[in-house]
Amino acid sequence: MNISGSAMHNAYTGIQTGFKNLELNSQKIASPNVPDKAEPLIMHKLDANLVETSAKVIKTSDEMLGTLLDVMA
Repeated sequence: MNISGSAMHNAYTGIQTGFKNLELNSQKIASPNVPDKAEPLIMHKLDANLVETSAKVIKTSDEMLGTLLDVMA
């Protein structure tokens, strides 16, 4: 059970970090004071992938826990 809890915690942290970074990069993209938009655009895509991947980890962890409970019942 500790492995599942750890996976869920890491995935939740990944989602939080991803959303925080998405907000920061969105501000940089919208800012007229940032002349080079390439880096924030690339980081925006990477952070979106982080959120998506972390959500998949939570889903998979939840499914595995459900399967384990079904097997033990």
